[in-house]
Amino acid sequence: MTYGLKDKVILVTGASDGLGRAVAAALGEEGANVLILGRKDVELEVTQARIEALGGRCLAIPFDLLNFDDYGKLFLALKDQVPHLDGLVHCAGELAKCSPMEHIKIKDFRKMLDINLTAPNMLTQIMLPLLKRAASASVIFTSCDMVEEDQMHWHGYGLAKRALPYAAAMWQGESPKKPYRFNTLNPGRVRTEMFKKAYPGLHGRHVPAPVVVAPAFLQLLSDASKDIRGQSLHAIDLLPELKDYVAPEAAGEDT
Repeated sequence: MTYGLKDKVILVTGASDGLGRAVAAALGEEGANVLILGRKDVELEVTQARIEALGGRCLAIPFDLLNFDDYGKLFLALKDQVPHLDGLVHCAGELAKCSPMEHIKIKDFRKMLDINLTAPNMLTQIMLPLLKRAASASVIFTSCDMVEEDQMHWHGYGLAKRALPYAAAMWQGESPKKPYRFNTLNPGRVRTEMFKKAYPGLHGRHVPAPVVVAPAFLQLLSDASKDIRGQSLHAIDLLPELKDYVAPEAAGEDT
């Protein structure tokens, strides 16, 4: 299945690995022009090579989203290199160790809020002029199960993720008739390094790999989703086959 994203210009954060890399690679396979942000230079180069091998074009930008003073410089560096942004996918995220609220340190709590909530909103703000240049643009905030469930010990990470649907609704409410749209997507549990940190006792093969859920992001980026605005969605809403997903090991098959 193709999503009509050939030659679209899309920025993906957290593209050094995990879900961000999978989404960026899927965009490359669609023939998109992908801008990738990540803190890890070597890993970012791996993502770039994968995108280009799949037929896309890629601009890799090593960038730390916690350096808020550099956001303006990032915009100035991009505004004359790209005509517009057709999409912005916020996959970057970080999780300190799970801990009860009574034990979490202030610096760790604030870091979780900044990387998972402040960064995607402020990056959206700084990139808005490029999104406005596009005929139609889609901004996707990545949430998680804390949006739908009261899970304990997630402190700043859980609070930040739970706020993202409201952020998307706020952005959309402030731009009700504009050609750009804002949505939140919960990919569910995905087999990433963050998953291993969060669920050390749960075997990763019991959940889908990032490549399995990446198409949900492509659907929200496509023009077929123009009427989905200000919504909080689960990947299962867009990929019904995930409801019946059975990992190879769970089915007794080799991987």
